[in-house]
Amino acid sequence: MSIYFKLVKALIASVEPTSEEKKYKKIFYRIMGIIAVFGIMLPMAFLVGIIIYVLTTQLLKIGSGQNAAEMFLQIVSVFSFVFGLNVIFNIFYFSGDIENLLPLPLKPYQIIGSKFTAALISESIMEFIIIIAVFAGYIIAAGLPFYTWLIAVFGMITLPILPLSYCAVICMLVMLVTSFIKNKDTVNKITGFLTFIIILGLALIVSRSGGIDTDHLVTALADPNNLLLSILNLIFPHIHFIVNSMISNTAINLLYYIGINALAIAIFMIIAQAIYFDTAAGVSKSLVSKTKSLQKSVSSVKGHNPCVSYLKKEFRILFRTPAYFMNCILINLIWPLFLYLIYVLQGKTNFLDSFIYGIHNGNEENVLIFILGVSAVSVLVTAANSIASSSFTREGNHFAFVKYIPLSYISQINIKALISIIISGTGMIIYVIAASLYLNIGIKLMIFCCIISLISVTFVSYFGIFMDSVNPKLIWDSELNALRGNYNIFFNMATAILLEAITCAGAYLAFKFTDIGSLIIIIILFIFLMMLTAGSYLLCRFKAVSNIDKLSI
Repeated sequence: MSIYFKLVKALIASVEPTSEEKKYKKIFYRIMGIIAVFGIMLPMAFLVGIIIYVLTTQLLKIGSGQNAAEMFLQIVSVFSFVFGLNVIFNIFYFSGDIENLLPLPLKPYQIIGSKFTAALISESIMEFIIIIAVFAGYIIAAGLPFYTWLIAVFGMITLPILPLSYCAVICMLVMLVTSFIKNKDTVNKITGFLTFIIILGLALIVSRSGGIDTDHLVTALADPNNLLLSILNLIFPHIHFIVNSMISNTAINLLYYIGINALAIAIFMIIAQAIYFDTAAGVSKSLVSKTKSLQKSVSSVKGHNPCVSYLKKEFRILFRTPAYFMNCILINLIWPLFLYLIYVLQGKTNFLDSFIYGIHNGNEENVLIFILGVSAVSVLVTAANSIASSSFTREGNHFAFVKYIPLSYISQINIKALISIIISGTGMIIYVIAASLYLNIGIKLMIFCCIISLISVTFVSYFGIFMDSVNPKLIWDSELNALRGNYNIFFNMATAILLEAITCAGAYLAFKFTDIGSLIIIIILFIFLMMLTAGSYLLCRFKAVSNIDKLSI
């Protein structure tokens, strides 16, 4: 067991910032951690808990109180499985430690067990928060005794085991029976495509169902013949037992839950012991051959204007690297699907219909909310795609390139910001124009919304670059780890969301509770966003340049 624990510790440390990276930034990390907790984690947990509390309160009246928690946890497990496939593939087969671990006198189950545990711990932090929020909403609404909190904590830690076990078994079997999937680029493309298809399919299914308002949702959850819940309970049976263990007076349901997880672990460990070395060895060879082919391509590089060459380099890295394309580019294409889901989920009580009607009729409050929404979505999408907040991290082992090319640091920063503005801003402009034409808000207001969107994108782009300059994660063994292990991405998102939330809330409250007209508030919003953008640029102009200059290589 000592070998297992040492391996887990080493694997988790491989995706964390190193002590060298953190040595003089402890205060910064503490402050950013607090902002992340209060800017993202707690608000998300509170929202999820409230939803479960409200649904459970209504379901208790008809004797189906546990169904809301069950359904929500089933959905969490589905997403854990979907996104876990790519993570497990990369951790099991495409991390840089493969070639170091295979020659060691280790059993396959020791390597795979430690990798699985590291993935469970490092990849499920946000999932843990959502799970405990679901349990909290259910326990409070149902008035369950104190000991159920202990079950909730145990469930929070262990609930992702089954979906990740499915991922582990599928990954190993796929690697065994296929030959075309022996490199991480192919895996990233396939898993990214499957994720997009699943999200699109979910949007179409919900759309065809006519929406799900609160009454409809409660009725569907209370139905003992609910087909979706029945199917999900067959796929992830452990959830039904962990939820029922909270309301039963016996330990049998909890024992069933533990037994299902133990069985899942045993099965994939047996499979790993039998086939992991063979499948991992094949991948190791393909990585070497890929490196050689990459080295041969260097001779084709030609010289150009430094700024143009740098711009092309940044574009090519983002679009030609599947991990970056899936995580940095694709989100700019699929986020409207989530907005569409929010729209259709309102069903017959769709509040957006009245909102759209108000905009068509020139309602000042609705127009202001639309402008604030454009700014908020622009900030959220730009922060979420991490193009800016991983700009220096993506350099990795080639960070020396930043130091020695004939291009000043501020010029490089401006080009990196321009990349983020072009990619994030272009998508936003297209969707803003489409929404403006649909809502018929007029050409002048549409142009202003496009300007607000671009300013918001620019603010987050420069701020993200500054955040990444503080402590870029330059030590990573795969492109996915460059994004997963980079806390700057998460901190940038939390800070940007918090600043935008304060800005939008302040603007709306000023309109609602003062005599200031909407036009004045919109002008003040424009000026404030310009100030944020200027402040972010100045942070890059002086502080980010200093950070990069001091960074050792």
